[in-house]
Amino acid sequence: MKKQENKGITLIALVITIIVLLILAGVSIAMLTGENGILTQAQRAKTETESAQANEEKAIGQYESYINKVTETNAVVGEIVTEGNKPYTNNGTAIIPEGFAIVPGLDDVKEGLVISDVANDTEDKGNQFVWVPVENFDEFKRYDFGIQGIPDSSFISTGFTEGLYYEPVWDEISNETEVDKMYKSVKDNGGFYIGRYEAGNDGNDNAISKKNANVYNSIKWGNSMPDETGGAVEKARNFAVENSYTNVTSTLVYGVQWDAIMRWIDKGTTEEQEWLIDSGGKGNYYDNDSSNNPNKTGIDEIYQMKHIYDLAGNVHEWTMEAVGNERRVARGG
Repeated sequence: MKKQENKGITLIALVITIIVLLILAGVSIAMLTGENGILTQAQRAKTETESAQANEEKAIGQYESYINKVTETNAVVGEIVTEGNKPYTNNGTAIIPEGFAIVPGLDDVKEGLVISDVANDTEDKGNQFVWVPVENFDEFKRYDFGIQGIPDSSFISTGFTEGLYYEPVWDEISNETEVDKMYKSVKDNGGFYIGRYEAGNDGNDNAISKKNANVYNSIKWGNSMPDETGGAVEKARNFAVENSYTNVTSTLVYGVQWDAIMRWIDKGTTEEQEWLIDSGGKGNYYDNDSSNNPNKTGIDEIYQMKHIYDLAGNVHEWTMEAVGNERRVARGG
């Protein structure tokens, strides 16, 4: 009898096979989907990669922003400064206020950097100002220029005060009063600006600092000496506001600032040093009739020092300095 050769699988073997397959499937599923599964790990790796990429892009963006910021914080000659005050370095460092531009060709800090509220103002169309550097704040104080005709660094005048009753405390700047703010600004910025020209009248009784303007002549400091309303002091304080300048304030020059200008000029040529001792013939004025017939501003190049005109002549300059309670100090002229 011939034996049947067909082979099969028993029910028991089939059941065991299915159980083994289920076990293997369960292990595979666990390996794929568990906490440490392949799919979970892949998703985690994807998330971490995307996060790292985002952080990298953010870091690159921050570096680019920093580089751009560093580049943009330097003022460019001729261009109006925007988005805050910016430094400029050329033979020294000056702070260029927002809304102003360095006048091309007058950008040497040591020799007198000039700014204007008009871009590329080589034709003197705008209000112009000169940066006075104060490299050592300890020297920013009131000196007596009357001793032997030269400033004596060892003698600080005690007969004059900044403001009506102000006694400066050099190491404690409170930043509360106008003069305190001035001292703090000079200390923080390393200098200050002064009008390049004497205060001129634009024809509508508005103050300007422009070339070839009619000067204010015989103008009162205020309505009266102790009264700070009206007159030169109020016009000076309103100047920045009326011109919509930002990040700057304006006042009459303080005596300590005038002395800083004199000391800055004193570090120049022999002629500039002699100018401090005797300004006769140096200023832009008629020697025989200086009070009644002042010239217009900036008419002659020989009457400027460090690009500032008429400090020694044409008309006297009111300051914020008081002598006692009833008098104010005028300089130059």
